[in-house]
Amino acid sequence: MMELAPENLRLTATYGLILSATVILLGATLGRWIDDSKRLTAARTCLMVQNVSVAICAVILSLYLHRENPEEWMRLATICLVIGFSAVAKLASTGNVIILQKDWIVVITGNDTHMLANMNSILRTIELTTYMLAPALVGQLFTFVGYVWTGVIIACWNLVSVCIEYLLLELIYRTHPELASKEFRNPNQTTNESKEDSEDTPKRPAQVLNVIQNFYQAWKFYFQHPVRNAGLGLALLYMTVLGFDNITYGYILTQRIPESVLGILVGGSALIGVLGSMAYPQIKKRIGMERTGLFGMFFLVSTSSLSVASLFLPGSPFLASGRPILEDSSDEFQWQSVATLLTGIIAARFGLWITDLTITQIIQEHVEEESRGTFNGVQDSLNNSLDLLKCVLVIFLPQPEQFGILVLLSYVAICCGWVSYALYSRQQRGHLFHFCRLVRHFSAPEVSNPKGTPPTNSNQLKSLEQIEELEHMI
Repeated sequence: MMELAPENLRLTATYGLILSATVILLGATLGRWIDDSKRLTAARTCLMVQNVSVAICAVILSLYLHRENPEEWMRLATICLVIGFSAVAKLASTGNVIILQKDWIVVITGNDTHMLANMNSILRTIELTTYMLAPALVGQLFTFVGYVWTGVIIACWNLVSVCIEYLLLELIYRTHPELASKEFRNPNQTTNESKEDSEDTPKRPAQVLNVIQNFYQAWKFYFQHPVRNAGLGLALLYMTVLGFDNITYGYILTQRIPESVLGILVGGSALIGVLGSMAYPQIKKRIGMERTGLFGMFFLVSTSSLSVASLFLPGSPFLASGRPILEDSSDEFQWQSVATLLTGIIAARFGLWITDLTITQIIQEHVEEESRGTFNGVQDSLNNSLDLLKCVLVIFLPQPEQFGILVLLSYVAICCGWVSYALYSRQQRGHLFHFCRLVRHFSAPEVSNPKGTPPTNSNQLKSLEQIEELEHMI
């Protein structure tokens, strides 16, 4: 996107906006289609559509960049085609996640919750490892091979990998015969479809009203659920540019960071995320689930403060004294701001994944089995809605000099997410931390007594009552 519109970040933000809007608008329809389709058929379709769409995007970009002086209509056509096929690929990718990680894995593990947890951990590690290796490799290709041949390589790889993934799906499906058994919501839908065509026509307005009513009931259920605040805390973390998405990636490129170096840094952030996901079980075992989430949020907010501090360091375009973004190569490069920004983003991955895993497990354990689909569907829509809001903000603030405003708004959203999760933690535990123990420790001569001896002084009793009342308030 930066090659198609290098002057600002508006096109990059529009790209992200359309992809998020696609999932928000069509995610429920996709889920319904998956429910009404056979498992292997749905998996094959989503796999094929995703890989072919990515390959087409890569070929289109390679053809455009191969021309030395492309005309304006070619640039506009390339933008429209790339965004269109990318949206299709995003929707198919969402379908793959629903099919494999929300359905197949549950059927394969049966009722073994320990095995399910281990498989979820393995899938997350594979996902983060891919995020770690792929950007580093692609960054090297961009630098040493060029954009055109990198696009050709990506297109060929997607066409080859779809065959490998197709065979793996077949192998898994045949290895686990229970995947062939599936309960459909309406078993007679196919056989009765032709008979009811004439009857469906007058009922379409009622069906539309029913869809709207179900949509309203789902959101109402979400906001009335006890784990709502935890889910809102997770969703607010999506309204941020403090991550290696297309927007931040494009901004960092304007700060004279080579793509080869940036690819390695993206891989490093994924490695930190892997460490966070590996540390999560041990931290949870020692301090409990709710406290683990508080720790993850605290670590995330603390490290994200470095990104805020980077706005006021030398080299930051946010300052009036900052240098222009696209300077002459002979100008001295001031690295303090961008280095601090990258440090904050990378370090925050540790707390982010701890928080993500904590809230995910809270939802898994506390949402009723018959309502998990409804709750998680609304959660996914909410996540994408806040990601969409981020893209809208970038469209209105596209200049690199305005990126600092986006950083500040992102930090506010992260802090709000922390507060929302803290409200959930207090609701579950009755307090945020043991304030009574802290006060007793620091004011022991006034309110403490020998072990096993109740307080006899009226002032001591009054102090203890006030402390306990304050603890319940906190």
